[in-house]
Amino acid sequence: MLTAPELTLMFLMVVVALGAAFVWMFWEIEQTLSRLRRMSRPHRKSDGPH
Repeated sequence: MLTAPELTLMFLMVVVALGAAFVWMFWEIEQTLSRLRRMSRPHRKSDGPH
């Protein structure tokens, strides 16, 4: 049986781990979407200085 301080520490570790996993997940999604936007954007060549 875990004591109250041990349970608190375990709870904090789980919360930090889940928070880090969500941040990593959103970072990866953002990177993937950015890569897809870059690939789908048509590359227009400049006609020279305007």
